[in-house]
Amino acid sequence: MQAERANAKINLYLNVIGRRENGYHNIVSIMQTVSLCDLVTVDYRPAPQLSIELFASGNDTMPTDCRNLAWRAAETYLAAIGQSGAVRITIEKHIPMAAGLAGGSADAAAVLRAMNRLCGNRLTTEALCALGAKLGADIPFCIVGGGALVTGIGEELRAVEPMPQCHLVVACMGEGISTPWGYGKLDELHNNFADANPDDPRPESLLRAMREDRVFAHTSCFFNIFEEIVPPIRPRVDEIKQIMLDGGAQCAMMSGSGPSVFGLFSDLEHAGTAAEKLKKLGAAAFVCHPTAAYR
Repeated sequence: MQAERANAKINLYLNVIGRRENGYHNIVSIMQTVSLCDLVTVDYRPAPQLSIELFASGNDTMPTDCRNLAWRAAETYLAAIGQSGAVRITIEKHIPMAAGLAGGSADAAAVLRAMNRLCGNRLTTEALCALGAKLGADIPFCIVGGGALVTGIGEELRAVEPMPQCHLVVACMGEGISTPWGYGKLDELHNNFADANPDDPRPESLLRAMREDRVFAHTSCFFNIFEEIVPPIRPRVDEIKQIMLDGGAQCAMMSGSGPSVFGLFSDLEHAGTAAEKLKKLGAAAFVCHPTAAYR
């Protein structure tokens, strides 16, 4: 049996710089895992036939069959190494779903890491990431964790210094967003990114600030293109941001395709107070901190 953390991710920077003929989008993103996480446990034993069981707690709406990425991750891993067997997956869910925090991708990545360990580390990290990319664009990053500059459709990773230790509040009011819908709206707004300009100095400025522990002085480099389209239909995004800013956040921004919001705080007391206020308004709110890459 192998237990794994499945950490949520936030995007400190997220831009779309092109659209491929197959409909996928080229992105530039700085991703960071945070301590908010699901707990994933995997048990595996070789057997002549493949069987997968998935049990979940913490969210009654999460599918527990082949619609779940974690299920497909186990199936895909065994196919890749040419084995069959009985797999039992248990997920203790804490990350809000459809919130731009990569909760489903994090679960699938945790299953891939667990299966690899249970099967004697048959695949390298690079091979595991390539396998994960077939299931979802965020999965390669979620396999590695920590901080990374992410390009391509999400499969190209450059490990960077993790975000310096600080206090974060991650919150969501329960409004879900479909990522394909979000990309479709951006395509309409930006003419399918035919004229996208990838030359933006902000990512490198932000990466330098992370290396030098000066993130608080460079919050103007934080950016998320999905903020162009999501707040008008999910107005609580702006409400959460304002509560965080009024509560002392140095910046507040949507993560991924949203509608979750994270705020960057300089002290734990203000972070805790903002989280409690958001909870009283019905939000799922978590005080957390950046995490290093998985070992």
